[in-house]
Amino acid sequence: MRRPFVRAAPRTHVNVFREGRGVMAKITLKINGQEVQVEEGSTILEAARLAGVYIPTLCYHPCLPLEEACRVCVVEEVRRGWSTLVAACVFPVRQGMVIETDSEKVREARKTILELLLSDHPNACMTCQAAGECELQDLAYRYRVKPEVFEGERHKYPEDSDPNPYLHIDMNKCVLCRRCIRACHEIQGADVWTKVGRGFNQRISTAFDLPLEEAGCELCGMCADFCPVDAIGWRAGRYQVRAWQLASGSTVCLQCPMGCLARYDTHEGKIVRVRGDFRSPASGGALCKRGRFNIDFISSADRLTAAQILGDDGKLKPVSVDEALQDAARRLKAVCKESGGSAVAVLTGGMLTNEEYYLAQKLARAALGTNSVDNVGGPWQLPLYEGLSSSLGLGAMTHPLDDIAQAKSILVLGSDTLERHAIAAIRARKAAREGASLIVAHPQPVGLVKTADLHLAVSEGSEAALVCGFIKVVLDEKLYDEAFVAERTQDFEKLVRSVEKVELEDVAGKTGLSTEAIQDAARLYASKKPACLIYGGDMSREPADETFFRMCAGLQLLLGAVGTPGAGLAAMGVTGNAQGAADFGAWPKYLPGYRPVTQAAARKVASNLWGVEVPGDAGLSWPEMFEAAEKGSLKALLLVGVDPFDLGLPARSVESALSKLQCLVVQDCVATKALNYAHVVLPGAAFVEKDGTAVNCERRVQRLSKVIDPPGDARTDFELLNALLGAFDASLAVAGPAAAFGEGVQLHRDFGALSWEAIPVEGVQWPVSSEGEGLVRLAVPNGEKPVFKFFAARC
Repeated sequence: MRRPFVRAAPRTHVNVFREGRGVMAKITLKINGQEVQVEEGSTILEAARLAGVYIPTLCYHPCLPLEEACRVCVVEEVRRGWSTLVAACVFPVRQGMVIETDSEKVREARKTILELLLSDHPNACMTCQAAGECELQDLAYRYRVKPEVFEGERHKYPEDSDPNPYLHIDMNKCVLCRRCIRACHEIQGADVWTKVGRGFNQRISTAFDLPLEEAGCELCGMCADFCPVDAIGWRAGRYQVRAWQLASGSTVCLQCPMGCLARYDTHEGKIVRVRGDFRSPASGGALCKRGRFNIDFISSADRLTAAQILGDDGKLKPVSVDEALQDAARRLKAVCKESGGSAVAVLTGGMLTNEEYYLAQKLARAALGTNSVDNVGGPWQLPLYEGLSSSLGLGAMTHPLDDIAQAKSILVLGSDTLERHAIAAIRARKAAREGASLIVAHPQPVGLVKTADLHLAVSEGSEAALVCGFIKVVLDEKLYDEAFVAERTQDFEKLVRSVEKVELEDVAGKTGLSTEAIQDAARLYASKKPACLIYGGDMSREPADETFFRMCAGLQLLLGAVGTPGAGLAAMGVTGNAQGAADFGAWPKYLPGYRPVTQAAARKVASNLWGVEVPGDAGLSWPEMFEAAEKGSLKALLLVGVDPFDLGLPARSVESALSKLQCLVVQDCVATKALNYAHVVLPGAAFVEKDGTAVNCERRVQRLSKVIDPPGDARTDFELLNALLGAFDASLAVAGPAAAFGEGVQLHRDFGALSWEAIPVEGVQWPVSSEGEGLVRLAVPNGEKPVFKFFAARC
C-alpha cells in the first residue's frame, strides 16, 4: 500500500515573517516612472526589488522582522504638489502611490544619515576585518560620504571585550541596526543581545553587561552572520586574511542530522569561517555551534595525507594510495578465502555521503560476501525505522522541521535537543514563545528547559515508561480523539488491553516522578492541537527499542496528531547522515530501500543488479562486531571514517578486539589511535571535500558540493571504496557518484524517478513521485482502510 503524504507547496525566497498572509489583492504604483503591480500589504522596498530598482538598506534583512532603525532606505513619496520621505523597508504600498528612489532630496537625506553614522564610527577601514564586505563601507563609497562632516564626541568601548572563544566583539563599530537582537530573538530564541540606554548612550549589550556565556549565549554565531559592520565578528581568520582573498562555497553540513546548508569561506585550501546559507530549507540560515565552529579537524595537523601499510618490522610505512589499496584488497581476500565472508565486517562513520554508504554495503555484500556492514548510528536508527514503519507505514520523521514551529503542544524526549538537534530545538522554542505548551523530559535541566512550561526530570533511560504513562492518562481520562481513532486506526483494543495492566504508580517509580506530575503533563500535552513529539537519539545513552517508537506513534495517533502542519513525530538519529545510511543499506539487516536481507525476493533484486549472489544471513551490528573480534570469530575489519575509541565502548575492549584482527584497514581523514593496530591506512576526505548526496532527518535528499580539495594524497571515501570494489571485481565498480546514486535508487522504491541531476538546491523529500516531485508530510487518507496501527504498550 502506498503511504499517504501531503505534497509540498513550492518554496519561494520571501521574507519568512510575512509568509502566510494568504492571497492578497493586487495594487498598482509607480516607482521612478515605472508602473509596478504588487500584492497589497507589500512594502515599497519589496515593490522596488520586484521592479529591479535599487534601494540601499542597512537595518533591513529579508530573514528578519522589519524594524525602522537606520532609515538609509528613505524614498520620496510624491503627492499632489508636495512630497515626504518614508522608510521603504517598512512603509506599505498604496494604490496609485508615486515613489522616487533617487531624487536629489532622497540622495541628500541618505548622505546625511550616513554622515551621522560615520560621525561615531571608527572609520579605520585600513585595518578593519570587515573591509571589502562591510555594508556601511559600501554605502559610504556609493554616496561619497566623508566621515569628518559631523565632529563631536565618539564612543570608546573596549575592543575584543568578551572572553568567549569564537566571537570578536567591538561595539565601537556598531550602527545600532539591531539585526543582532532580532536574529538572537526571532531565529535562535536565546535573547542574549538587547539594547540599553537612550540617545547618544544607546548601545547593544547583554543583560547587566554580563559576558556572553554568562548571559546565556549558546554560541550559535547568528548575530555575527547578520552584523553588517563587524561589531560582532569572527575570531577565526582575523588579521590573517582579507575578505577579498576569500573564496566561498556552499554544501550540506553533516555534523548532525539537521542537514543545514552552510557557506564555507576558504583561503589557500583551508576553511576560515562558516556562515549560514539562507537558502537552507531545513534551517533557514541558522547553524548550531558544532556546525559553525567545529571545523578545526578539517585543517588539523592530524590530517591523514598519505597511505600507509604495515611493514615487516611491524611499523607503518608510507606508500602510494594505489599500492595501499592493492595491499588492503589482498589482505581482505586472504581472510575471506581462509575463513569465509562472515569473518569480515565493514563499519562506516556518520558523515559519509549516500553514495559512499551504498558502496560500503555493496563492497561488503557483493565483494566480501557478508552482511556485516553497519554505520555508527545504526543501533539508534534501526529501531526508529522498525518501530515507526510498523505503526505509521513510514520509518522516519513524519513531517518537515518547519512544522515544529506551528505546533501548539510539544513533548521533547531523548537528547539534549538544543545541543544535539539544535534546529528542531529552536523551532520548538519559537512555537513555545507563540503560545505552544512545551514539555521537556530530561534528567538534567538542559537549555530548552528555560523556555518550557514543564521540566520532567525523569530518571535516566525511563522515557519509555513516561510515554506509557502518558498513554495511560490519555486513555483513562478519555483525552484522545475518538473519531480519529475509530476512522483512521486499527488494533485500538490491543493498546487498551495492554494499558489496563499498567499502574501509574509503577510508571512513577520508574521515572522518578510523582503520579500527579505525570497526569498534569499528559493533560497539558493533550490539551492543545496540533501536538508534536520530538525525540532525538544520543550516542551517550543506550538506544531505544522499536517498542518505544511504537508507543510514541501510538500517543500521537491517540491525539490525532499526524498529517497536519505542526502535528507529527520528529524522530531524529545521532549522526549527520544517519538517514542516508539507512536508505542506502549500510545496515546488517537491510539492503538499500529497506529490503530485508533474509528475504529471498529482496536478495534477488540486488543480486540481479550486481551480478553476484547476496548472502542470506543478517550480519553483525557494530557492537557485535567488536564482541566477535574480541572472541576471535571476526578476523578482518574495514573502518571508514570511524574512531573506534570514540564509540563509548571500554577502551580495553576496543584495544583487545583490534589487536586480535588479522586485517584492520583504517580509512579516515584524521589520525586516531586505531592506527596503532592498522595493517593498511587509507587517507580519506572530509565532507566539505566531497561531491555527493545526503538525506537529513526530515527525509530531504540534498546535494553536497566540494568546497575545498583534500590535502596531499587523500581521496574521497567514494574513490577509495570504488577502487576496492574494482580490485575484487571490475564489474562492481561504478563510473562516479551520480552513477552510484542512480544504481542505489533502483533498489529504493521511495526515491521514484529521482535522478542526481534533478535534485534542486533546496533538496527533495522522499517518497518521490514518478514525476520527481517530493512529498513531505504523512497525511490521513480519506475514505480508505485505516493504515495506522496500534501496538501493545509496555513500560
